[in-house]
Amino acid sequence: MAAWTSERRDRAFLAFAAVFFVFHQLPSILFTDRVEAAVDVLTPFAVAAATVAVMLALGAPRGPVLAAIFAGVLYVHGHGVHLAANSIHNEGAQGHLVYFWDERFSHIEAVLGWFGLVAAFCLAERVAPRSPSTSPALLAVAALLLGWTFFTSTVEGQTWWLELPATVLFGIAALRGPRPLLRAAAGAFAVGAALIAAWAIWHGGVPEFSAL
Repeated sequence: MAAWTSERRDRAFLAFAAVFFVFHQLPSILFTDRVEAAVDVLTPFAVAAATVAVMLALGAPRGPVLAAIFAGVLYVHGHGVHLAANSIHNEGAQGHLVYFWDERFSHIEAVLGWFGLVAAFCLAERVAPRSPSTSPALLAVAALLLGWTFFTSTVEGQTWWLELPATVLFGIAALRGPRPLLRAAAGAFAVGAALIAAWAIWHGGVPEFSAL
């Protein structure tokens, strides 16, 4: 049962990473603004479902569940504010207020919620039954997908400065208590930070992709 639980945990975390990889990137690449907004309405539902799957796989107790709920509310609210303000902007509204809610507040709140969800998983793993069985390949793919999305989302959202201290905190935690999911999370943040650094060196700063 423990081995099955570990495999389920790894697959659920990979699904969580894949949800962000798909919903945070492909709509803006493949669709028009209106279709992208329609897809964005579904994003919180996909994230919530993936989060529940990870927490169930970990058998999370009350504390991490409450942390995940709080982080999830931050993410969903931030995402909703961005979607509303961005839709208003796309209809032609301008001004500092629209810009603040669309490009500043909503991005920061959603990213804090996103990182908080990953932290809640790591808290749940800390008290979950230990098992020697895990899938390094699944967790490595999850780390790469999540790390790449950290990079693209925080650069485009100009919240990359939040990703850097998170990398340090998760890295320290992984060194102090090396657990499979925690190591994968720390690896994802490290991948994102490394790509941000490379982007900054290349461009002499951290410009948005859409600004180039």
